[in-house]
Amino acid sequence: MLQGCFRVSSMIGQVLFGINNIYTVSVDGREFKCRIKGKILKTEKKFYNPVAVGDYVELNPDPISEETGWIYQLRERRSSLLRWNKKRKAAQVIAANADLLVCICSVESPPFRPRFIDRLLISGDLGDLLPMVIINKCDLGLTEEISKRLAAYQSMGYQVIRCSAINGQGIAELEQAINKQTAVFAGQSGVGKSHLLNCLEPGLNLKIREVSSKFNRGVHTTNYSVMINLKNGSTLIDTPGIREFELAGLKPEELHHYFRDFLLFAPQCSYYACMHIKEPGCAVRDALEDGKIHPDRYESYLRIYDHLKSFQKEYYGSAYD
Repeated sequence: MLQGCFRVSSMIGQVLFGINNIYTVSVDGREFKCRIKGKILKTEKKFYNPVAVGDYVELNPDPISEETGWIYQLRERRSSLLRWNKKRKAAQVIAANADLLVCICSVESPPFRPRFIDRLLISGDLGDLLPMVIINKCDLGLTEEISKRLAAYQSMGYQVIRCSAINGQGIAELEQAINKQTAVFAGQSGVGKSHLLNCLEPGLNLKIREVSSKFNRGVHTTNYSVMINLKNGSTLIDTPGIREFELAGLKPEELHHYFRDFLLFAPQCSYYACMHIKEPGCAVRDALEDGKIHPDRYESYLRIYDHLKSFQKEYYGSAYD
């Protein structure tokens, strides 16, 4: 009788955030604190977390408590941002059902790390999110090397916005780029995600912490992913600062498809299945030697490729070789 009562009053809502396996779900502006009912959502074993911020779920309100409920079904995701959780040895969904991936880096404190951004961009393309690059703290000044790397991203078709949460540079451009869409804010600890969000929505008052002077890296300010609806109609998903980002759901032989700067030259390679590493007649390596591909981008490709190969051997054995 109780189960039947639950199913009659079922609702569809979107997950705003989750803490300690209790998920806050919004249903037409009304919020429910929900737990997962049974083990129904744990059938997809490749994911560490059964529910992520942005997921649409079906829930039953608790007949006793008006503000609580039970999640019994997960709706299909149209997009997702994934990372590999080394501790749990499983893919982790950071956010779901967004339109944009805002990859945030900084000029300094923490220092500019383009290879980290490379991995985020790949994950965005892989998860059907439109990635863009935001370089924050531009009031500190951009070096020639940073400018060249940003120009390389722009030449690949990624939108690049130079921002400063201190003097307001680029904030209006960032707001226009999001334009009432759902955007995931992702980056390393200390790059200024929360500060930028406060600029986009005055009065939001997210906590901001200083970068560690000892290690020149950020201290976590956001402890869990949370969906924030702005007054202008845009929706932002603020994620915890990430110190390491490992790709999930990608095989090494697929990697070159997600390096946009390779795509113009790859069709000219002598071998159809060229991995652009040591094969003869590789047009990508020729373009590298001619200065048409940034050398650090190619080094980034090699490192990610080697990591994916090692990952396959560790988790799937030599049968994948």
